[in-house]
Amino acid sequence: MLGVVLGFAAGLVLGAAGFVIAGGGVPGIVVALVAAAGGYVGVSTLATPERKIGKTLASALPNGQKAADAIDAANARLKLIEGTLREVRDPTVRAEANDFIVATRDLVRYVDTDPGAWNTLRHYITVYGEQTSKLLESYVDVERSGAGDQLASARRETIEALQVLEKTAAGELSRAVSSKTLGIAADSEAIERLARMDGYSVDDAPDEDEAGTTAKTRTEEKQQ
Repeated sequence: MLGVVLGFAAGLVLGAAGFVIAGGGVPGIVVALVAAAGGYVGVSTLATPERKIGKTLASALPNGQKAADAIDAANARLKLIEGTLREVRDPTVRAEANDFIVATRDLVRYVDTDPGAWNTLRHYITVYGEQTSKLLESYVDVERSGAGDQLASARRETIEALQVLEKTAAGELSRAVSSKTLGIAADSEAIERLARMDGYSVDDAPDEDEAGTTAKTRTEEKQQ
């Protein structure tokens, strides 16, 4: 908002100056309009802080702006859902909806640390976010209607849908993280291959249980 105000003020000043410098008349009006537009765009852009992903400017990251847009869209959708949720009377429906919100925020937080997963978040919030809003809005309408014979069915269907949505959010998070896990596996294989090329044996590397025990022992030794 501050950027808009400053941009408007700068455009007004530059427009007036351009009109005077051009000597008024039609040329002055043209110069004033160009100067005003340029001043507004330039100052408002400079006065608006650049979006960050984590602690890094979005523009400095691959797909950073796309990730920022996906995060902003998700947060906006969650805000709408939370607004509707405040109108829900049934505590179980509220609890299930809150679980969905928590699971979705987990996905948002992950994209904030790994912008490469932006497409997963965008798909999720586009496909499921709007449906969740409609679901809760419809349920609120049924609650307000006073039609007791319909409320039980609406409550059951809403709870079941919210439980599915929560599982879907967790699944999308797992899918987003899986690419990172695959990257770790690829790095591990590359390290082992390089070690073999340098003459080191990796066949005697401890298995998962042994590695965990060794790490635990080392930690205990450091604490003593």
